[in-house]
This record gives sequence, structure tokens and C-alpha cells, in this order.
Amino acid sequence: MEFRFEAEEWRDLTAEQKARRCRFMAREAHALANGAPPDQAIAYKNLASEWLTLADEIERNASAHDELRNRLLR
Repeated sequence: MEFRFEAEEWRDLTAEQKARRCRFMAREAHALANGAPPDQAIAYKNLASEWLTLADEIERNASAHDELRNRLLR
């Protein structure tokens, strides 16, 4: 696995890096769903969906933060 999850390290990442890692984790969870027993497959797919939701939220917040910063700097 390319990324391990450590909270201390996570805090130091940029929003772009966090979103990229979330999407990576979503792909991994989706891959695990393939071939897993049905109940586990559903859980892995739900987990993948949550990682993607988090990635989107991180990007939305970063975009809003950047927009606010740009307005304040004008």
C-alpha cells in the first residue's frame, strides 16, 4: 500500500495532498470490495464512498479558503 495513515503526518499535508490520498484510499477500498464476501464488499464500497466524500469536502473547503484569502488580499 502506498500510503499509511498517521494523524500527525496528515496535519502537515496540503489540502491537495489530503484529497489525493483520500482518493487513493477510495480506490484501494473499492479494489478490496472485488472478490470480498458480499457483506464485506458492501462495507468496502461504503468506505470508498466516504473517502471520496472526504476528498470532495477537503477540496471544497480549500477552494473556499483560497477564495476568501484572495478577496482579503485585493
